[in-house]
Amino acid sequence: MYWLNLSGYDIKTADAMFNSRRYLYVLFTCQQAAEKMLKALVTKNTKQFPPKTHDLLRLADLSRVDIDETRKEFLAKLSYYYIETRYPEEVVKISKDINRKTAFEYLNNTKAILKWLKPKLK
Repeated sequence: MYWLNLSGYDIKTADAMFNSRRYLYVLFTCQQAAEKMLKALVTKNTKQFPPKTHDLLRLADLSRVDIDETRKEFLAKLSYYYIETRYPEEVVKISKDINRKTAFEYLNNTKAILKWLKPKLK
């Protein structure tokens, strides 16, 4: 499945970014991995192409998967790290608040959510 493969690629990229100490991009690629997994679920459960959005909570709602509040809170935080359209000064500001510990936490939480969501594609 297209979206599932992209999600897997992105989480592997997050690992590579972590190993190279590019912590902002760990969070960005985690966001991308979660987005694509949710888009896979939207496609499966609605039989429609997912909308062009990076809002993980909206995608979670459209996916028709019952997601608990703890996971929703994490997805809301993770949505913040979609950075493609941010201005350079915003990227610099965001980067200052991200360290190895934060990146490790987000990476592990994203992997846990992906592991939890993946069986729902069957």
